[in-house]
Parts: sequence; C-alpha cells; structure tokens
Amino acid sequence: MRFQIIVSGLFLALLVSCSDDGMSPSTGLHSLQLSFQSVDPLNNGYHYEGWAIINGAPVSTGKFNVNGSGDLVDLNGSAITQGEFDVAEDLADATAVVITIEPNGDTDAVPAATHIFAGDVANNAATLAVGHAAALGNDFSSTAGNYILATPTDGPNTNENSGIWFLNPPSTTFTMNFTGLEPLLNGYHYEGWAIVNGSPVSTGKFNVDASDNLVSLSGTTIANGEFTLGGDLSAATAIVLTIEPAGDTDAIPAATHYLAGDVSGSNATLSGGHAAALGDDFSGAAGDYILATPTDTVTTNENSGIWFLSLASGMPAPGLTLPTLPAGWEYEGWAVVNGTPVTTGKFTDPAAADNAAPFSGPQSGPPFPGEDLLNTAPAGLTFPTNLAAATAVISIEPSPDDSPGPFTLKPLVGMIPADAVDHVTYSMNNNAANYPGGTVTISVINAMAGLTLPVLPAGWEYEGWVVINGTPVTSGKFTELAAADNAAPFSGAQSGPPFPGEDFLNNAPTGLSFPTDLAGATAVISIEPMPDDDAAPFTLKPTVGQIPTDATDHTTYSTANNASGFPRGTATIK
Repeated sequence: MRFQIIVSGLFLALLVSCSDDGMSPSTGLHSLQLSFQSVDPLNNGYHYEGWAIINGAPVSTGKFNVNGSGDLVDLNGSAITQGEFDVAEDLADATAVVITIEPNGDTDAVPAATHIFAGDVANNAATLAVGHAAALGNDFSSTAGNYILATPTDGPNTNENSGIWFLNPPSTTFTMNFTGLEPLLNGYHYEGWAIVNGSPVSTGKFNVDASDNLVSLSGTTIANGEFTLGGDLSAATAIVLTIEPAGDTDAIPAATHYLAGDVSGSNATLSGGHAAALGDDFSGAAGDYILATPTDTVTTNENSGIWFLSLASGMPAPGLTLPTLPAGWEYEGWAVVNGTPVTTGKFTDPAAADNAAPFSGPQSGPPFPGEDLLNTAPAGLTFPTNLAAATAVISIEPSPDDSPGPFTLKPLVGMIPADAVDHVTYSMNNNAANYPGGTVTISVINAMAGLTLPVLPAGWEYEGWVVINGTPVTSGKFTELAAADNAAPFSGAQSGPPFPGEDFLNNAPTGLSFPTDLAGATAVISIEPMPDDDAAPFTLKPTVGQIPTDATDHTTYSTANNASGFPRGTATIK
C-alpha cells in the first residue's frame, strides 16, 4: 500500500492511493488521507509518525517531519513527492488513527508515549484532535492561568517586576461589624487599618447607613462587611478605625483614630478606649453647669445661657472632668433646644474658654466653656430663650469635623431641670456606656495554584515561559500545579514559593540583561513532549497572555485560553 502525504501552508495531507473502488483486489489494501492544521517542524532528529490502530494493535503508516514552510519532508530533509508512502497493511479494520512524536534514531514498531493527535474511525473517517483519549485526553478549553510579578528569591524589593510566579497570592479577608457608628457626611468616611510589623495597612474605606450596615463610598452595601486584601496579613497585631476627610487617597491614617483593638488569634474587639484610639473609656467623665448670661447687662434672661462650670464652692471652678484628647479630636458643648442642637463652642481644655461665641452678648464670659444664647438664633429658634427642660451635652468631635451637628461620641448628657433657675449648679450623666464598638474577624487564604490545567498523560509535561523582547525564556517544567517546577536557572539564592515560576535575576540568555522589567512581555504555558525536541516552546500553548505594560508587582494578572489555536486534523479511509 502507498501513503501519500501532502503539506501546503499550515495544512498537512497524508494520502494513501488505492484502486477506484477503494480496495485493491490483489492485496485488499486501502488508502488513507490525513489533513493537519498548525503542525510545527520538529528539531534535533525528532519526527512525527502515523499509526493505524487495527485489531487493537498499532501499525506504523510512516515517519515524517515538516519544514519551515509546512511542506512534508523525509528524515533526511528531502521533499517527499506527493507525500506517498507504501504500507503493507490492510486498513479496512482500522478503528483509530494516532500521530506520535518519536525521538531521534527511533526504529522500533512501538508508538512513543507522546501522542499528539488521535481520532476514532467511523464511516471511514476520523476527526483528529489533541483532546482525544488516545492523545492528550483533554481539549484544554477550560484552561486558565493567573500569575504575579515578584522576585522572592532575592532579598531586596527593588526589582520585583523581574520575576513571574504562576500562583494566586495569599489574601486576607477582614469581616467588620460595628454598633453605634453614625453615617459620616460631606464625603468624610471611615477607613480600617491593620497594624502589621508596626506599620498601617488599609483594610478598606467605607461609610455606614442608618442601620449600621457598611456601605461603599458610592452607597452600595458591603456584603457581610467583608474586605479582602492581597497578602497574608495574619501578622496584624491591632486594628484601627479612622475618620478620613473627603477625597482622601493616601496610605496614611488620619489623626482621628476612632476605635481600635488588639488582635487575639484571628479576632479583635474595637473600642474608643484603646490606646491607639481615644485612649480612654470615659467612664470617669463628669460634668456640672449653670444657667447664666454674663455677656450682657440684662438680668431678666439668665436662663438663656449655659456655662460648664461649678459654683458648688461659692466660686466659679471648672465644671467638667474630662480626659485630654489625642490629636484629631476636640470637645464641643451643646444645648438641645426644642430638638435643635445649638453649639456652645469647641474646646480642648475644660478649664479655659472655648473657641467661639456666635450667640453671646458684648461682654466677656467666664474663662470656661459655655455660651449665652442671646443673638443670631438658628432658624426655628428665638433668642433669648429659657433653657429649662432643654438638654445639655458634651460631645467629642473629629477635627476637622464632618458636620455642624453633634458627633455620636457624647460622654456627658443631662436634661436641664424643668424648674431650673440661674446660677445653680446642675450635673450631667455619664453616657460612655453607649459608645460605639465593633469586632473584626481576620481570615487568611493561603497562596494557591494560579493555573487551571488538566493532568497530562505520560509523555508530556508543562513548561512556563516569558517572551522578553521576542526571546522565549523558560521559567521551568512541571506537572504539579501546586509544587515547584524542575529548575531555577535564573533565580536568586533564596527559596521561591512552592509553585511554578522563576526570578529572572542571573545568567541572562544572550541578548538579554537580568534583572529586567517583565511589563509588556508575554506569559506562556506550553505543553512539551517528554523528552523535548528543543529548548523553545512547543506548538501546544494552552494559555497565553501579554503582561500589562503598566504591570506592578504582587498584583494578580491572567493569561487567556489559547486552545482554539491547537493543531487538529481529519482522516479519511478510501
């Protein structure tokens, strides 16, 4: 029998000639025509070999290679006229056709393990594919790949874009729950911070709605209050919640540390009393005040002013017992009149005058926080007024402040008696038990395999590549997706992670210089015959992707599925 193999461009045809009726009366032989798309030349004596499976046994249909133009050549490199081969076998009972890759010098009648194509014969025809069970056994349509740029095998962090690792990096989820937080206004927002090795790492910006649900800065609910960050942050020793101004984009916590808590195991309980927040639980706060209007000369409106001082000793004395606030915070006094909070001024020293007197008269007030409500009344109110039955409040305000109303932190609150008279000392109640609080749960997901690839049959293995300025550079061969590959020819002295990958730091191939920035290069995973015909990527490349030109280290990027470009073919028995 004669085999005829014709290759034109990307198509390879294997043609077996026979009589007009498809059967030679003298020999009972058939002809076979094979077509292949995207078949690459093999190097270093490696070659293709066709096999017909007859009664379960392989029968060689001939050895061949292709040249750079895709034309069929014999093993000496000479063109095979019309691709014709003589095969002394009858193909009538062939059930499958297989194409293998054979090593240099092969002379046996046993197919190599590297089955690249196969197809079942039905109605004298077969579709040949990589995914057939007698070839690689998978069509690779589900292949996916993630990678990061990093150089973990050297010490410094100055060349992190010079390494590629096919992994999904570790991540940490912070689940935050709070009670008593109030929505911030005018673009102000909350931000969580994990303190890792003494440095703050942002865990995410957010606000809250009226039901204590965490929402993004655009107002959408943050499911379960979860924030996920790249990296293993299990070494966090504390969590801090700050109040950040509108438009904040830096990686530095604002001075307004609101809540904080130490991490114990994987949890933290946050409170304002933590040393990294307000530094006091305010359980010792106390406050006295009097009604009086010392800033005018009228004696008939004395119940229209409130001053946070005490006359218990017969002489004016500080009325507030409050801890010193840390940077980013200040106190503010309030009188809530008919439901409207009216400021009496902000201060940091309870034994000194506050910072404003917007409603007072022309005379000087006492050297303590307070205000006469005599002039320029807010809308809906009339001054002077009688503060009996109103509410006296001392709040703690972020500085700068997100709104003109009282903040949620109110260490002292007290209703002014309905029968209150001027120049009598009254007391407020400690309200610290109602302070906001929160909990944080830290969950770490360890690094995982970045590649989704099927298990390869015998005779094949995967290989990672980076194509740098047109030069493919191996990152190592492997069969396990969550284990190190077989080589580290360019890496540094430190151990890399247990995943395929390489740092390109040393021993650069000719024409290249290491370290190098891999941004703009191309990441490739190939499937290589085993043993391999050469040191370049084989034609089977299940996943390929250009590394972004603005790529940064330790950021997850993806390659694209390339299985549609795999070689394929057909077989017809005539």
